Amino acid sequence: MPDAIIGVMKTAVISCLGLGDGLLALVLSNNLALNGHEVVTYHPFLNQLQDWFPHLPIAPFSEEIVDHYQQFFFIYDKKMDRVIEKCYKQYPNSTYVLNPIATPKCDYRYWEVGRFNGRLPFADNLEFFCRDVLKLKRVTKENGIRILTNQKFEKRVIIHPTSSRPSKNWPKEKFLRLANYLEKDGYETAWVLTKEERPQWPNVNAPAFSNMSEIATFVAESGMMIGNDSGIGHLASCLGLPTVTICRHKMVADFWRPSWANAAVVLPPKWVPNLKGFRFRDKHWQKFVSVERVRRVFHSV
Repeated sequence: MPDAIIGVMKTAVISCLGLGDGLLALVLSNNLALNGHEVVTYHPFLNQLQDWFPHLPIAPFSEEIVDHYQQFFFIYDKKMDRVIEKCYKQYPNSTYVLNPIATPKCDYRYWEVGRFNGRLPFADNLEFFCRDVLKLKRVTKENGIRILTNQKFEKRVIIHPTSSRPSKNWPKEKFLRLANYLEKDGYETAWVLTKEERPQWPNVNAPAFSNMSEIATFVAESGMMIGNDSGIGHLASCLGLPTVTICRHKMVADFWRPSWANAAVVLPPKWVPNLKGFRFRDKHWQKFVSVERVRRVFHSV
């Protein structure tokens, strides 16, 4: 494991590709910047939010970064292996690879650098990493976002019904029923969907956005967010919105839940069996999370 940071360095923080991954990586970047380091965060598209992070430069990833920095932090993805090897070869004492895994029970590469506590959200783990491993003097859980607009629509609820994998998604028909209930309760529902997803969700209020900054503005002006385990939940949370996340597994929820603003997680009941080799709960969890339960949690947050 590399040594604790000594002195100020030109630093690259390289995030894996998800929106939530990038927003969480900025916790690390923000802490390094607060302690005087010259930091650039690399992410495939988060530079679209550059205006929201004025003091934290963000850029698309390039393998040429090895030649421009003295210190490297990777939020691990196996696609980074070649660049990581170069960094370890040239800067063995200032290359850190953090594998965001909630448990060391399996043989995961690089877990030992961060030694994350799976009972705590990833943002909290990064705060502890900055304090306990890097020994930084100024430490925060915040990712440095500067909110560019005020909340204007307190009764507007953002619904994000998709995610990176279908197995993480609550059923479409349940989201539609939930939206119907919320509208009867006096709320406006607004759906965040990609251009490709919108035809699959006809007759919902799904505004078109041209970039991430437009999405951030729309979310920031809203009152609350409901969705699957996805990056929009992290965006809403760091913008100060209460969130309700519908998730299939407690360990995943504990580690990956949004944790900047008030939040709740809805899980399948513990009594649903999840025996090794069968994983009934993981495969059929959507059936055991009712619309009424999510509605009750929403009103309690």
